Amino acid sequence: MLEDVVLSRVDWLVLQDIIRKYFRVSTIVMFCQCEVFYEGRASSRASEARRLVIIKEDGTLLIHEGVGVEPINWQPNALITSKVGENHFELVAVRSRPKEVVKVFIKDKPDVIICKLGSGKFSIRGTEEDLINYVAQNPSVIEEGAKLVAREFATPHGRVDVILRSSNDELIIVECKRGVADLDAVHQLIRYVEYYRELGIKVRGVIASPSITPQALKLLQKNSLGYVKLQIT
Repeated sequence: MLEDVVLSRVDWLVLQDIIRKYFRVSTIVMFCQCEVFYEGRASSRASEARRLVIIKEDGTLLIHEGVGVEPINWQPNALITSKVGENHFELVAVRSRPKEVVKVFIKDKPDVIICKLGSGKFSIRGTEEDLINYVAQNPSVIEEGAKLVAREFATPHGRVDVILRSSNDELIIVECKRGVADLDAVHQLIRYVEYYRELGIKVRGVIASPSITPQALKLLQKNSLGYVKLQIT
């Protein structure tokens, strides 16, 4: 297995050789002063700044700044080429379908890491599907005496996560969110409840989630809807 290589202040000719040699073989990580241009379905320019540039083994290019989760630019499964200019090093990532081009103009001698990354088994618990299953299997967490009617039931407004029936024969529409329930979740629940009310069915709605925004909770209360704090691990 290739050992990780860490290089400081890499000359552009050496950088070009690294990209030619290790593209689609290893992951190449660069810390550099650069400008970034994109042309494709839209266009963009990121002015010069120090950034993190990653080239993965499948040709994916990622460009990150110091804040945020998402890259400011990225190009999946790209053909990546490079050339040495008079005042910059040019890195070009091209995707044919749709036709998109990302150009990175590196202005300094970057720090570079060459590493071989692997793939392991990935599993996740506490997803929205897990929460739906838990409510469906344990209706009493929403209301004592409630019984399951249906789960992920299709309506003209989308799929209702869980439908329960209360002990007094009233339908309970449950909208499950694995994270913070926001206004969008409340509006979706309102659409479901109004749909069933238009059919002449006695119904009320509940959001089940680990937390909820103050604005969403206020809108729930305004519409006489309920909230159940629910988190599974």
